[in-house]
Amino acid sequence: MNNFILVPIGSFEQHGPHLPPNTDYLIAKKIAQTVSQIFKIQIGKGIKISISLEHDGFKNTMSISQEEFIAQVENILANFQNNIKFIFINAHGGNVGALNLIQELKGNKMLILNTFSLIEKDLITLRTSDIGGICHAGEFETSIMLYLFPEKVKMNHLKESDVKYVPSLDPNYKNKKLTNWKTINLSKSGVLGDPFHATSIKGKLWFNCLIKRIESSIEEFIT
Repeated sequence: MNNFILVPIGSFEQHGPHLPPNTDYLIAKKIAQTVSQIFKIQIGKGIKISISLEHDGFKNTMSISQEEFIAQVENILANFQNNIKFIFINAHGGNVGALNLIQELKGNKMLILNTFSLIEKDLITLRTSDIGGICHAGEFETSIMLYLFPEKVKMNHLKESDVKYVPSLDPNYKNKKLTNWKTINLSKSGVLGDPFHATSIKGKLWFNCLIKRIESSIEEFIT
């Protein structure tokens, strides 16, 4: 399918003591590779450093402004002919607002797939942590990484004191979500959630759920 391009979007930010700072990009890229094989769609140059202002204060965080991020996306769009349509696979929540702004301008030229939004209902079926256990570097992301990149996960670097439940940041939290927060004010380790509930089996099941939901969204977009 030569008139479609997949673009993985991640971030470079602290993910606690057990996950690499490029966790979001690794996940987005793996999703793009899997989807590329299903639909025979080319993978374009991704975005590895994005809007991570909420994680400022940690040495393993690199961030850009919303304006710089939007400029990067627009540059990607401009490098291809007008008949090309883009499928952005975004694995970092901090980019959602900026991507929505671009979507309003570009209309049906692009499909934005935010992994946390897509997986929200599937989290309930498998999670064993209480609400607050899936936020950042917690049960979900750690499980996905244990399945996809087990060699990059350092569970032995975690301590029980690293666990931090913040229910109002959890995707399955039903009331008003916390806004204008900084990770460093909530968790000194950078973990927001409970990675001790993570398993590679959950990671495999959640990853497969993601692929199925993305596959369905892309089929609709294409037709």
